[in-house]
Amino acid sequence: MRRIFTAIDISDEARRRTSDYIENLRGEFSDLRVGWERAEKLHLTLKFLGDIEEEQLEDLVEAVRKTAEQFSNFKLQISETGAFPSQRNARILWLGALAKQGSLQRLNETLETECERKGLEKENRNFKPHLTIARLREPMKSKELVGQHLRNDFASIEVTVSKIVIYQSRLEKSGSVYSVVSKHELTGMTG
Repeated sequence: MRRIFTAIDISDEARRRTSDYIENLRGEFSDLRVGWERAEKLHLTLKFLGDIEEEQLEDLVEAVRKTAEQFSNFKLQISETGAFPSQRNARILWLGALAKQGSLQRLNETLETECERKGLEKENRNFKPHLTIARLREPMKSKELVGQHLRNDFASIEVTVSKIVIYQSRLEKSGSVYSVVSKHELTGMTG
């Protein structure tokens, strides 16, 4: 069994700017217990599969390959600040991502369809593209942090989406560690 998810990597510039944003919040709220995301782990999840067997991983690779063949490179904006599951009960802080003409939404829908064809379970929740920046260990004590994050005006960053990456996540004492299983270039004609 391998813990697997598919994602879009962000540019070095977006990684640096997001990391600077995280460091500013971390400095301002250093007294709180928060799992701040490390720069090298920042990504935009397309589909989280969790623990899957090797045969299922082969099916996923095929589904991702077929999806990537249907899309060309497109741009997205990382800009919006938000919290899951809600502002009042925040446990995760995130930065949202949007693409013109709904390209990101279509990419996710196509991937879900291709995965379903291969017998992989479809995601029930609505797709909300985002970069997770923090996991709140003490949500009740973190109200001020949540409010500050939601009030912040995060300067928009443009990122070019050119590939889908399949990652394996291993849980270790220091947290999760990601390794690339495969990368699939977008080679289609439409964005």
